[in-house]
Amino acid sequence: MKKVSNPTNNPMIAWYNGETVSYNDKKGGAHYIPALWDVNRKRCSYSNGKTGIISVSFLAGNACHSYDGSIPDVLKENPIFKGITGTCNCDCPGCYAKAMTRYPDTFVKLALNTIEMKENPVRFFALIEKELFSNPLTAPRVFRLHDSGDISSPEYYNAMTDFIERHPETVFGTYTKRDDIVKDENGNVNKPNNLTMSCSPWVTSDGKVLCAPINDLPQFIYDDGSNPEVAKLPHCPAVDKNGKKTGVTCNKCLHCYTAKPGQRWAVYAH
Repeated sequence: MKKVSNPTNNPMIAWYNGETVSYNDKKGGAHYIPALWDVNRKRCSYSNGKTGIISVSFLAGNACHSYDGSIPDVLKENPIFKGITGTCNCDCPGCYAKAMTRYPDTFVKLALNTIEMKENPVRFFALIEKELFSNPLTAPRVFRLHDSGDISSPEYYNAMTDFIERHPETVFGTYTKRDDIVKDENGNVNKPNNLTMSCSPWVTSDGKVLCAPINDLPQFIYDDGSNPEVAKLPHCPAVDKNGKKTGVTCNKCLHCYTAKPGQRWAVYAH
């Protein structure tokens, strides 16, 4: 990777030069993050993470909620991130995806994806195709959409489903709370056959449901221990009751990519 010197006088300011985002940590160590996003819109950031499944992610949190207060300290003065917002329509308490943004490297990648996606969803999925699907022999066979974040607009959903339909050889999986977007005028969910989309209702400790179940979709429910009915459901094998990882990874389970309409699963708070 091409390393560049920091042109600012403040060593705690991260900055963006079209190739990398750099910042210096409190111990003086220089970090150069491969943002995979540039002024010519040539690349996007994705992850093959620890789940064994390639995914693309955005900032979580309410679309009306500014991230100014939770941007890592080393990035706060960077004008690129001023006023950036999440992609969800609600602000779920205890959201694990929002907690991830305290890590500068993670925040930068999610933020730059969010900026690019909101600006032009069609172009964003064209970038994913260029990065990952240009060679049928190496294209992912399973792909996770917005590992963090949600369907942010009808324009994004249309671009997403068009992209999925162009790749019938791949199984796609995602979660959503956006029944207002994925349902048509008759209340039905129109989606490609190779997309498993699960509704993820969130029940708060006071019993408030932040997302009602969506007809025709499997349900994947966050179990914070407050609802005894949720506690009776089958649970994701990747997380135990204490919120710790078990060693089971998504590519070993694949339930989120094969769930049937009406099935209800839960995941322990983590």
